[in-house]
Amino acid sequence: MIKPLLRLQKYEHKIFSLLKKAGKLGELRQLGFSRKDKHGFKFPIYQLTFGKKSAVKNRSILLVAGVHGLETVAVNILLDYLNQALRDGPVLSALKSGKLAIVAIPILNPGGLARQSRSNPGGVDLMRNSGVEGENALFFFGGQKLSGRLPYYQGKKLEPESILLFRALRDLYDAERKTPLIALDVHSGYGNKNYIWWPYAKTRTPSPDDMLFRRITGYMEKTKLHNAYHYGPQSEMYTTHGDLWDLFYDHFLKFRELKKRAPPFLPFTLEIGTWTHFKKNPTRILKKREIFNPPRNLKKQFVTGHREFLHDFSLLGIRNVNEI
Repeated sequence: MIKPLLRLQKYEHKIFSLLKKAGKLGELRQLGFSRKDKHGFKFPIYQLTFGKKSAVKNRSILLVAGVHGLETVAVNILLDYLNQALRDGPVLSALKSGKLAIVAIPILNPGGLARQSRSNPGGVDLMRNSGVEGENALFFFGGQKLSGRLPYYQGKKLEPESILLFRALRDLYDAERKTPLIALDVHSGYGNKNYIWWPYAKTRTPSPDDMLFRRITGYMEKTKLHNAYHYGPQSEMYTTHGDLWDLFYDHFLKFRELKKRAPPFLPFTLEIGTWTHFKKNPTRILKKREIFNPPRNLKKQFVTGHREFLHDFSLLGIRNVNEI
């Protein structure tokens, strides 16, 4: 049990260092705990908030990582960006002036990270956990209900980690919010390209906000030439069961139907491609950790290479995305 705790402690140290660096601009909140592991231990899940309280309800964006415990490069990408944003520049100025707030959940699945597992301590893949049924979802990879001992297990109900993420969203998207709530979930491991995805993952039918998603990503691609990314709904690549962002997107969509002027909830996924070097070293595919992370000699390049995109994505929080 000592090794998993030490592994997690390394990342928690980075989180607390960010809080210290932010000073009065930073706030740490413990959202709750993970699912119990086999020893009965629960892992704490933290939320970091940067910016003035007046900006959190209306000018905030949400950044999430560590949904899959094996994807440590995704956690490092988010923590590296936050460290960079707190040094200087337009994002820090926006945080100080009250024009922007950043809410971050750097490790949603601390139990999985500690155990070096994609799933949470209960064997559940959190991105297959929502209960949403996908259309023509990929066999097995798209979610399975057989056993938590096998990958991509959907679970029988929403896991504690999934519930805590929903509560965090609900706190940000309350009845008084007047601006869109934009979220970015950082992952790694799929393919040899970098992808920016949006709902739906369950169906190839476009989401009601598909044109707005496309306008935002078109703006990002055109203004800063972020052409190292492939943009589109996740279903363009594959469909799955149980996508959490589909569940949350549809939930807030119903809220908007009830309250006509409610702003949209716009969740994106940044999927970092880490399979580039399989051709040079095919044996990497036999090691599950190396499927989801780059070779060690390229780790720094992968971690720092997304700073500019995350910087520009964060600044969407101060723009009127409906006019982009």
